[in-house]
Amino acid sequence: MDSLSHALIGIAVAGLSGHQLSLHDPIYLATILGAEAPDFDIIALLKGNFSYLRQHRAFSHSIPGLAVWSMLIGAILHFFMPQTNLLSLLGWAFAGGLSHTIIDYFNTHGAAILWPVRKERKSLCLLNVFDPILLVLMMSLYHLNLTAAQQSLGTFFIITAYISLRIILRKRAKNQLKSLFDNQKITQISVMPSLKRILFWDFVLETKDRHLVGQLGALYPVLEINANLPKQRTLSKFTIQAQKTPLGDFFTSFTPFIYFEEEQNTNSLSVNIYDLRYILNKQFLHHGTIIFDSNKLPTASYMHSYGRTMKIPC
Repeated sequence: MDSLSHALIGIAVAGLSGHQLSLHDPIYLATILGAEAPDFDIIALLKGNFSYLRQHRAFSHSIPGLAVWSMLIGAILHFFMPQTNLLSLLGWAFAGGLSHTIIDYFNTHGAAILWPVRKERKSLCLLNVFDPILLVLMMSLYHLNLTAAQQSLGTFFIITAYISLRIILRKRAKNQLKSLFDNQKITQISVMPSLKRILFWDFVLETKDRHLVGQLGALYPVLEINANLPKQRTLSKFTIQAQKTPLGDFFTSFTPFIYFEEEQNTNSLSVNIYDLRYILNKQFLHHGTIIFDSNKLPTASYMHSYGRTMKIPC
């Protein structure tokens, strides 16, 4: 989620202490910093965009990562506020960090909560990375004359009610897709928030022979098909090799909706890797290319993300 949403949820967590909102209160400071800390992994950008994509929502969002952030935040605040209880600061910082990871678990990019046991980013695919409706609903509470406890309970009620509504709408969307494609042998339907349209769902629908990627209206059944890809029954030796490269390994942990496509050119062969979750302007938002040389070994790889191309060592 965006930083402001995380901060508002952190404030709600700190409000459970019964203290009124104050940025001079060590409980609020620890909890808000804890709620923002998992995204401090943005420092990985110093090593390049690919390093950031590989690190983001991995260790920093895991239980061990939250413990490290909590100790750092608690120690720093205790240094400047020696009269505070260190264990209390650690607990509130961890609670803030946990709120961050939990709410990220609900959005499409997910979080590697069980890192290093499981490096995949797990997600419930119910919220987008930035959800303006949820943000406005949470901010609306600040126009009311509420106590800290009432503010907290109101925030948690809004989040619970909004996510529940999203669950109902997603189930409705799945049923609509089953009805629209009832003449095909559907093996799996994955529905997630649309990348660019608030009242739409993105979906990946698998049949016996195809992958269909498209959008469906959340309130009315407007259907768009953006990609129709043949289903891969077996992976070639080139695709298996591509999976073992740093770029292939990244996609394997980055997305559960991975798709491989071989492309034979005159003098070379390449394997394209797609994250089927997001399409923007008829192009997959995250995709990669691994090029093989005349000896049939990976020689170069490129990551394409948000309109940028990055060369990745093989």
